[in-house]
Amino acid sequence: MALVTLFYDADCGFCQASVDWLLQKSRPGTFQLVAYQDESEIKKYPMVDRALADKGIQALGEDGKLRKKASATGFCLSLVPRWEWLGRFILCPFVLPFASVGYAVVAGNRQRISKWMGRTACRIPGSKPE
Repeated sequence: MALVTLFYDADCGFCQASVDWLLQKSRPGTFQLVAYQDESEIKKYPMVDRALADKGIQALGEDGKLRKKASATGFCLSLVPRWEWLGRFILCPFVLPFASVGYAVVAGNRQRISKWMGRTACRIPGSKPE
């Protein structure tokens, strides 16, 4: 079983790239991915805020705690070798408010960022990266 179930927007190129990076850098079995668009899978997680799907990631840890947006990012990074320090830094009480502002700026511009990255088309979850 994965340490973290990560809920993300599979229609967003930036989100896809972020998830691809996370999977490449993490140990196998650390993350289980669930796309917000996967109706059959998302129904298994009633605690997930579907209204947040367009605004940020959510990460459910083995501890049963659901983390959102910048907190989810910090939590996930804290489990990635060589990036643990950044995850812990983001989660520091005096840093998290600033990280949350940065997260909101990126999330608000993710479609534009996706185009800059050359990821203009959505990808079906589980298929190969663009």
